Amino acid sequence: MPQAPVRLLATLNDAQLHGLCEVLLDCVEGDASVGFMHPLSGARALAFWRGVAEGVARGERALLVAEDAAGAIAG
Repeated sequence: MPQAPVRLLATLNDAQLHGLCEVLLDCVEGDASVGFMHPLSGARALAFWRGVAEGVARGERALLVAEDAAGAIAG
């Protein structure tokens, strides 16, 4: 199985925020232990990732993402 490319993001656009929300919601719905409990609303997931994006933009956080062959966030 080929490895997904991993990239460091300096900023996040709307598509990336949406992709991160989808991954988070999928993890929570699958009972992954990621700091959120089921049910997690899309609005709460988006608020979380917007907060992360603000920290990334200020240089306070680093965000690494795995991308699929089309460049969409996969993890």
